[in-house]
Amino acid sequence: MTRFRAVAMATLLAILAACATPPPEAPPQAQPQPPRDLLVELGDAEAAGDREAMLSLAAEMMADPATDSALLQDLADLMAREGDTAGALAAYEQLVAAETIAPEADWARIINLEARMAEIAAAAGDTATATEHAGRAVRLVADHLGVDHPRMAPLLAFAKANGLDMTAIAMAGGFSTLEEMDLALADAVERSRDTGAAMPAGRRLSPRVFGEEPDFDLVKVFYGTDRAPDPGEMLVVDGTPVLDARTYYGAERGELETGTVIVSVPRNRALGEIPKPSVLRFDVRPDPARHVIVGDMKIHPDMEAFVREVKLELAKSRRREIFVFIHGYNTKFDAGIERTAQLSTDLEIDGAAVFYSWPSAGSLFGYKADRSQITPEAVQDLEDFLLILADKTAADRISVVAHSMGNEFLTLALEQMTEDRPGEKLFNEVVFASPDVDADEFVERVSAIDSLADDFTLYASSKDRALQASQRFNGTGRRAGDSAEPVLLPVLNTIDTSAVSDGGLGHSDIFGGAFNDFQAILWLSLEPDQRCLLGRREEGNAVAWVLGTPRTEFCGQQAFLTAMTTMRRVGVEESALVLSEQAAEAESVGSPDAPLWQSALRIVEWLGIAGRFRPEAAMPQ
Repeated sequence: MTRFRAVAMATLLAILAACATPPPEAPPQAQPQPPRDLLVELGDAEAAGDREAMLSLAAEMMADPATDSALLQDLADLMAREGDTAGALAAYEQLVAAETIAPEADWARIINLEARMAEIAAAAGDTATATEHAGRAVRLVADHLGVDHPRMAPLLAFAKANGLDMTAIAMAGGFSTLEEMDLALADAVERSRDTGAAMPAGRRLSPRVFGEEPDFDLVKVFYGTDRAPDPGEMLVVDGTPVLDARTYYGAERGELETGTVIVSVPRNRALGEIPKPSVLRFDVRPDPARHVIVGDMKIHPDMEAFVREVKLELAKSRRREIFVFIHGYNTKFDAGIERTAQLSTDLEIDGAAVFYSWPSAGSLFGYKADRSQITPEAVQDLEDFLLILADKTAADRISVVAHSMGNEFLTLALEQMTEDRPGEKLFNEVVFASPDVDADEFVERVSAIDSLADDFTLYASSKDRALQASQRFNGTGRRAGDSAEPVLLPVLNTIDTSAVSDGGLGHSDIFGGAFNDFQAILWLSLEPDQRCLLGRREEGNAVAWVLGTPRTEFCGQQAFLTAMTTMRRVGVEESALVLSEQAAEAESVGSPDAPLWQSALRIVEWLGIAGRFRPEAAMPQ
């Protein structure tokens, strides 16, 4: 009995102890890991110089079906730079194959891809492969541009300077003899160095030597840059090296220098292409990625030579205007030259188109490298360059446009300029497009520069995915180009482009859905309340202007473009007369375009700044 009680008591105590003891805590659940950002990882590996990590991440990203062609090309260039020549060439072959089977193959892009493969192979000492790809590029230029097109010059010069098989290249390019190919090289160099470069309105360089002139204009783009040259082997023709804008400048900072590049811009093209302007032809803004070809370039021996050539270009023009474009993150020198030539054509610049290039790495995963270029010395270079244009060219009108990270350099340069030149007005229009600048810093800088220009405009969007990524990357507050919390200042006209964003990253609305509004600023200096495309949104005591909510029922995109283009081409005073005549003629023949002309006329009347009208009885009702 005693033993039974002891056992029972022990059992009872065990039960009571179990009841009194709290259950063991569940092991803590692991927190979900954020998704990997391979671009950021690759940028970190590149900044750290970790070659093994770079190549491993590049291979992982190349295997991802979601990797687009732009990123694939960047990855291929990284592999080439790190010595994986076979991997780089394989990636480029993939790009060429994809472009070749596209419904409309972009032969201009294929030329550049083949040329790049020749460069990669030559750098690795594989002259046979380099010869093969150089020959393909030469043949494409001959077939689509003409054998004496300026794009031919750097291709053949590269082949000669790097000891490639010129006989094989001549055969691949369709030349019957080496002498014929040498003649084509000389003529291409002569055309690209012609000092009477075409104006964007359609004047051309010297006539073709071989056959009829193809359907493109040659546009001269002036440039200033503090990129350090990295030219490699160069060929000298008539005592002057043949320079290739695609490869001459690298991503390191050097001394400020200037020059010109000749760019071919196709004429009379359809939607998505760059048209040749005519007085009463109104085409939508073209896509700069299609068939804009960079040719030979020239470097000025000193700044005085640059100023002389700009003044000569202005002397040939009626408006004597200078348009300056400053690129953003992930932009190589030649890509910025192409963009400037395209904008010069679209904007019908009557004077000099000028490009300023800072040492961007031109890589999607080079964000840190690009940000490291924002230094006081680099800002001083841009300030010096802009002051030369303002002080020494005698231009009647200067407009300055910066995109994305380029606004870091521009806002800092303008802030410094205000201190150096207080109270002076040096520019007409200054446009900040999608600025990748901390909003608080942007406000501080721009608040102090109101005396420098007639007008300052900010284009911003709440759909700008690039700026949203930048905010996460920088770990700071909002970016100035994000309209979710718009930057509103008395000195600044803020335009919200969210409603007209054309998809993608939403980082280039100024070149897309906002382009017609942008034209109205640069052409006519119209204030926001004069641009009927813009709606008005009150933000406390300030105003944000909104694209996509026009203030009148007759102000559609095409009608606004027609009105602005007419005022630009025939003059403000004559525009109402011209539009009324066009409207009356279209109505008399029952043309479906009659409502468009009538709406454009109503926009001009609404503005109240145009002069000559038909008698009211003759006006379309």
